[in-house]
Amino acid sequence: MNRPDNITWRAVLLGILSVPLNVYLVVQTETVWTTQYPTTMTIIFNAVATLFVFTALNLFLKRYLPVWQFKQSELLTIYLVVTLACVVCGHDLLQATMCVLGHSAWFTTPENEWQTLFFHFIPDWIAVMDTDALRGYYEGSSDFLVDKHVRAWILPIFSWLFFFSALAFAMMMFSVILRKQWIEHEKLSYPVIMLPLEMTKNTKFYQSRLLWIGFGIGLGVDLLNGLNHLFPFVPFLPIRHDIGKFFTDEPLSAMGSTLIHLNPYAVGIGFIMPLDLSFSCWIFYLFWKAQRVFGTIIGIDHIPGFPHVDMQSSGAYLTLAVFGLWVTRRHFWRVCRAFFKPSREDESNEPISYRMALIGLIFSTLIIIGFWMRAGMSILAIVLFFAVHSAYVLAFTRMRAELGTPTQDFYRAGPSFLLTTLFGSRAIGPQNLTGYAYFYGFTRNYRSQPMPNQLEGFKIAEQSDTNSHHLLWLMWLSTVFGLLVGFFAFLHAGYKHGSLGTWRGQETFSDLQRWLLSPSETDWPNVGFLSFGMILTSVMLFCRLRFIWWPFHPLAYPLAANG
Repeated sequence: MNRPDNITWRAVLLGILSVPLNVYLVVQTETVWTTQYPTTMTIIFNAVATLFVFTALNLFLKRYLPVWQFKQSELLTIYLVVTLACVVCGHDLLQATMCVLGHSAWFTTPENEWQTLFFHFIPDWIAVMDTDALRGYYEGSSDFLVDKHVRAWILPIFSWLFFFSALAFAMMMFSVILRKQWIEHEKLSYPVIMLPLEMTKNTKFYQSRLLWIGFGIGLGVDLLNGLNHLFPFVPFLPIRHDIGKFFTDEPLSAMGSTLIHLNPYAVGIGFIMPLDLSFSCWIFYLFWKAQRVFGTIIGIDHIPGFPHVDMQSSGAYLTLAVFGLWVTRRHFWRVCRAFFKPSREDESNEPISYRMALIGLIFSTLIIIGFWMRAGMSILAIVLFFAVHSAYVLAFTRMRAELGTPTQDFYRAGPSFLLTTLFGSRAIGPQNLTGYAYFYGFTRNYRSQPMPNQLEGFKIAEQSDTNSHHLLWLMWLSTVFGLLVGFFAFLHAGYKHGSLGTWRGQETFSDLQRWLLSPSETDWPNVGFLSFGMILTSVMLFCRLRFIWWPFHPLAYPLAANG
């Protein structure tokens, strides 16, 4: 067995030097220009572009300076550093959080009563309450590097950096525990890593005519339609059609918008997705439309929020997470035994020992709990929230590892919505609900979570024969460095342009205002839709395990809900 390649210092240095520009472009494209959203996609295209630049440079080195050429492990190390740094600075993690931190202080009015309702529950070390320091942040034409601005932001920024670092570390330790089961025992395919592996394997990848034909088609369509947007006299190619507008009479009009969208990115991803999932996505897209039509026929479409896509999807993802833990139970038992009696043979290929991974997971979990208890929340509210959050992250990580889905859309269906549905806002209490409002930044959607990329990193290490122990710490340090750069990049853009993504802050504090002014009890109709999602997913899992001919993949049920 060959000894895995150690990560070289030049790969680390080049990866770190690539982070600031990539993070800056992520913030600019997603929140300032609102033109592209790379971190909302399974494959972060600016990381692929960075890899392409270095592979192109490697072709030059291979021909003229062969002693300096990059090994595959070095190129993939650069790719992973950029990926892990960008994902935590994404649209649905750091950027959304930054839209929340100063929102309540700046937008409070006598009419919305926020100051009376919840200001006394907000610690000054997790939010910015100084309106003088926030003026430039929301009005623009200013500079972050002013003494009063820096002093107002420095404590909240480092508090959130500490929290996000601990959260990413907990995910990293859990990824270590899952690695052998998912990669070596179950041999999940990890379709997403096929592209970077092929790009760095050999030069034949770039000699494929089909590659450049496909690239040319996608580039041509986007370029033509982009020019049409800027210069209307340029012709365009229509790739997005809504056939729902042709159904004007009930009950078929209940389908609403029904899009047929020729997306080159989705077409490309479709080739590496399993065929049964692609087929199931079509079927369940029609299933969701059929629910709306059926609801109109029997007269239940008047129920607010029908058919409650969020609750049905929550039930599906929770069931999938529980199922994933259940099938991994024997491996978990071996990990627990290794805590007391380590086995060098079982852990020889692991990034770190199971004992250290469990200690790290427990330690980081206690840090997270202690952090929010210091903010005034109850331990029960914290544990319940992060238990649900972990279940969602686990479900999405499994989905990426097994199927390589194009995106992981789960908008406004995070743990706070589930818990207020199950227990009511009255039982949770105003202090805990205020904490949940600040959690909204990293749970409003689940497209920018680091754990799927962490496990993909371990799979890349296995495929490229890279030292996974070194890679583990590098991936976590890349996360911390990316967060630090991301905070500065967003604040720089905020003070320059003003009012970036304020609607995200408005969403969470409007929810908090509603919960406090109109305390609710258990929402039994929503619980019914949640239960329906759990039951349907359980039935499909049973059929998939029992009948080899079963054609429907259970993951397609929640995945197609946001089509």
